[in-house]
Amino acid sequence: MWTVTRLLLGSRPLVSGTSRSFSLGSCSLARSLVPQPKNTDRWDRKRSQFGVYDNIGILGDFKAHPKHLIVGPNWLRGWKGNELQRCIRKKMMIGSRMFFDERHKLNKRISFLYRRFNRYGKHR
Repeated sequence: MWTVTRLLLGSRPLVSGTSRSFSLGSCSLARSLVPQPKNTDRWDRKRSQFGVYDNIGILGDFKAHPKHLIVGPNWLRGWKGNELQRCIRKKMMIGSRMFFDERHKLNKRISFLYRRFNRYGKHR
């Protein structure tokens, strides 16, 4: 029986598992595009200082808070907020000691931001 089927159909089987007559849309799974890893500097300023104040409480006997070690203007140390709140805080803390032109620019910025937040803020 097997020899008759072989003579009628030829030496190749009817369904071949090794080759296809249609495409799956991909040329090859082995040649798929894999992104190359990025060359990053592991010792840049941001990464090298990450977690540097984590042990202040342990080594400093909990006397210093990391917000007191931040270097910057005194109206910004250990404080968080948007630009309008920052400008108002700056005006309250050092507005009387500012030069006339700087105080005028700060007041203009505050009025602009106040109008903008009232018109287009999240609360609208």
